[in-house]
Amino acid sequence: MTATWLRDGRLSKGLTQKELSERSHISMRSIQRIEKGELVPRSHTLKTLAEILELSFDDFMKAAREQEFSIPQAGSYTLTRPQRAVLSVGICLIILFLALAYVAQAPKFPETTFELLIFLSSVLALITVVLFMLWRKRV
Repeated sequence: MTATWLRDGRLSKGLTQKELSERSHISMRSIQRIEKGELVPRSHTLKTLAEILELSFDDFMKAAREQEFSIPQAGSYTLTRPQRAVLSVGICLIILFLALAYVAQAPKFPETTFELLIFLSSVLALITVVLFMLWRKRV
């Protein structure tokens, strides 16, 4: 919500990120990260930006509180790139360890190379599907 509020306010004033950065004395990288939703700014930063963009900070805070207590829609939360990367590594490791645990507990599995290759292919397919679902772009 903050990202949209800032981006819409900046664009309505016809300002670039660089111009907003210069006027607010907030780094351009911080403004970029706020607009991408990668950074949750402090209230002082929001107040500064609201003043420059001539937006009501109180209206923004009221809307933010209402959204905080509303029930989120399915798929409304977006993971950041670093969060997806950490989640990807974690999921891959969990799937691999579960596969190894399955093989370790079965005294006669795999009996043939073919069974082993089919099992490994299934594990890789599962990892691929999970990662695809995690990294796909939502339209």
